[in-house]
Amino acid sequence: MQPFAPDWDRVAVQQSEQWNWLAVEIAEIRRCADVGDQAHDRLALILLDHLAEVVVGREVNAQLAFQIADSRVEEMRAFRDGGGDLSEELNRLVDEHVGPDRRQAMDAHLREKTKFLMQRGVLTTPERDVLDRLHQYRNTAYHRDTLEPDLISDLVLAYRVLADELIGRHQPIAWTMASSDPAPIVTPQQLRGRLTEGVDIDGKAMAHRFRGHAVQRVQAVAEAVATAQQLLGVHSSGEADASLPDDEMARMLKGLCEVSKHLPSWARQAEGLKTKTLSLTGLMMPFIHLDRALSRVEPSVRRLDMISDWFEQRQVDELRGR
Repeated sequence: MQPFAPDWDRVAVQQSEQWNWLAVEIAEIRRCADVGDQAHDRLALILLDHLAEVVVGREVNAQLAFQIADSRVEEMRAFRDGGGDLSEELNRLVDEHVGPDRRQAMDAHLREKTKFLMQRGVLTTPERDVLDRLHQYRNTAYHRDTLEPDLISDLVLAYRVLADELIGRHQPIAWTMASSDPAPIVTPQQLRGRLTEGVDIDGKAMAHRFRGHAVQRVQAVAEAVATAQQLLGVHSSGEADASLPDDEMARMLKGLCEVSKHLPSWARQAEGLKTKTLSLTGLMMPFIHLDRALSRVEPSVRRLDMISDWFEQRQVDELRGR
């Protein structure tokens, strides 16, 4: 049933509630997303990522369940390497065989699983890129807590749509035969639509949400660039005041000033998101590209904001005589 996962030989696999507990997780995702605050959105994102990883893992298992044993493949490979002639079908099986090293890598990393499913035609290249990026967003929200709060709800919406697609297309090699639930879920197809039930997934609405977020981020960067130029005393020629010290602060400000040449392009990309209404991947791919570019600059933007806040508070304290 699960040829490389740690629990592949567990007892009574037919009686385990393989899909019912995912139904419970889906219900919790919907509950968290409906609350509408940042804490519950974070939890929904984490649960969605877990749900997607489980479904992807089971699809990998299903794809690998009936491949020829490693020892037989090695025998055929040795026979072929020694000059033997294999049929076209056997040659294909040998070439496509997933050996133990790659199975171990797939067991440990989602990106290896999605790469395999893309090669098998289960995922498209854009879907894989979006899924991998959403997984990174989850890690950012959970481990580093650097994800912008107003982005999380948009990511939850996108992840709900993509995870629902993954559930609907999954073809398990066996369905649950028994359950403690009086009305058991026995196929993943019966779960399709539950993640997006009652949610506005209109393409135009989603595009406007991501466009609004992207525009806001570009504007924040533009404001930081303007502040940096002012602090450096940038001339009309674009050159900073040469009398300023070459310290860490000055280098950060100069780095922000250099970003000014990218601002028009980023603004156009952000505005262009509102036209990406045909598909989720068609919207998410340009957003991800823009997000990666902005993410390289935003640490300096946040640092400059912190410094500005510190100076403002210091001025307030001085006025109060502290």
